[in-house]
Amino acid sequence: MNLNKFWLKQANLLKWLKKPTIAFKDEKWFENSKINIYENCILKNLSKEKCNKIAISFYSLNKKNYKYSYSEINTLTNNLENVLRKNKKLKKNSRILIHGSASIETSLSMLACAKMGIFNCVIFNELNKKSIDIRVKLFKPDIIITRAKDEEIKEKFSVNLRKKILIFNSLNSKLNLDQISINDLKKTKKNNKNKLLYYKSRKDFFCLFTSGSTGEPKGIIHSYGGYLLYAVYTCKKFFGINSNSKILTASDAGWINGHTYALYGPLSLGATTIILESPLLILDIDFLKKILLKDKITVLYLPVTLIRLLKEILNKQIKKNFIKVLGSMGEPLAPQVGSWFAKIFNYKNSIVNTYFQTETAGIITAPTHKDKPLILPHGSVGKISSLHGMIIDKKTNEILLQNSWPGCMNSVINGKSFFKRYWNEKKYFRMFDLGIIKKKALYVSGRTDDVINIRGHRIGSGEVESVLLKSNHVIEVSAIAIPDKITGNQLVIFCKTRLNYESIKTIIHDNLAQYFGSYAIPKDIYIVKNLPKTRSGKILRRLLRNLYLNPRSDKYGDLSTILNKKVVSEIQLILNKAK
Repeated sequence: MNLNKFWLKQANLLKWLKKPTIAFKDEKWFENSKINIYENCILKNLSKEKCNKIAISFYSLNKKNYKYSYSEINTLTNNLENVLRKNKKLKKNSRILIHGSASIETSLSMLACAKMGIFNCVIFNELNKKSIDIRVKLFKPDIIITRAKDEEIKEKFSVNLRKKILIFNSLNSKLNLDQISINDLKKTKKNNKNKLLYYKSRKDFFCLFTSGSTGEPKGIIHSYGGYLLYAVYTCKKFFGINSNSKILTASDAGWINGHTYALYGPLSLGATTIILESPLLILDIDFLKKILLKDKITVLYLPVTLIRLLKEILNKQIKKNFIKVLGSMGEPLAPQVGSWFAKIFNYKNSIVNTYFQTETAGIITAPTHKDKPLILPHGSVGKISSLHGMIIDKKTNEILLQNSWPGCMNSVINGKSFFKRYWNEKKYFRMFDLGIIKKKALYVSGRTDDVINIRGHRIGSGEVESVLLKSNHVIEVSAIAIPDKITGNQLVIFCKTRLNYESIKTIIHDNLAQYFGSYAIPKDIYIVKNLPKTRSGKILRRLLRNLYLNPRSDKYGDLSTILNKKVVSEIQLILNKAK
């Protein structure tokens, strides 16, 4: 495949001031081109036919719905730009930190940054002071936009940072800080006089922090033109999104999905995006049924963790809906969970089980909206991607990408040493995942640091978990490897179940022995209320391993991305009682 020719053709998906003539050269994408992301997301959708179309349908925590047309989004964004330029004295190289959940305020802040070419970073509103301080130190923002209330600002932001804050809510602040609200922006009728500027494709667009259970959070930086092109390309290829689509991406704004598939991708295609302040809202089945019909949702893209939770409470098929595509994100999708997901929505195609990372900007591979389960079964992440030159290392089973792509991260804010870790000695991009192929379908079996080596048998934690999830009695499960002087590793299982210990122990032992052999019988099994997960649904196995090895410790690295921090103390208590 001629990659240069292919990506130059895809460039026609976007509107450019200066269209690229060279796709990739000297490890740089679209070096000779200029673009404005806001023009692609909003301005090109302001024709008479499109301007009154709903761009964003937002549901707040109290389930109240707010709808905004492309024209309204344009007015609000322009007015926000004026506020930022006037009150905060923006400069060419200013940086904006956006502290907030998925919301209309966060979306407008992101779009205003896109329009002005301002390097920005969205962080979770639930982060504690220490976690915020770490990110502020790395990102060095000139302005902080937050939806927080006074008490939360006092708790989470040090005094020296408050002078940088613009509060974005309708409550009167007593902190004597700059403040704005959606209603304020609506009331301002003054037209925006600022000239639309265009930026080089290689310009840094945004930074997103990603972290596991240990170490300093990594700030992944994505570029302007390459990022947007990959966002639009993957929206079309995998979900079939067009101007008639209405997509619900149940992701926090602080995740890559909250950027690529909840905002920039769908809006650039003239679609409608449905944003939930909390994805957990759809665990109210009546609410889920209501928005499926009210918003006529055609693409439902959910975290695997949320799909599992729905499986616990939803047992009747939802027949009345407009769904054309089902997608999953976060953890690999277990086949039986995928089958249930498809059945409950009467969906005949393969689940678009997306394989991506923050570093990739968007989906690397997945079954597409056209694929069928007989070819790409539920649980598969699609086919080996020839576009990315994907291979599986024969010795280690690690997934590697030989070809670069427009969405590949620009750099890492932590420094070049962090950036270099992503490439091996052959300059292949490392996904740090293990893969196996079954009948031409690719399955992700775990992270490279989640390999369990027992008496010379190498198995992935994801493969173990997939086997155990075949039992209806196993709600959620995580398998970790702990070192053993004789066998190399031993298996430890953390399981969420309604059964008592002896019953689940029998099921786990039987299933693992039957599938792998007696060597896979675990050393320990623990029944837990919940597993530690990120907001995108990824189970933090490294944290579980650290908890198991050091249950009385209080130092487990950066825990800022955990969905429920109480889980850590609950598991500590269980482990300490057992030991």
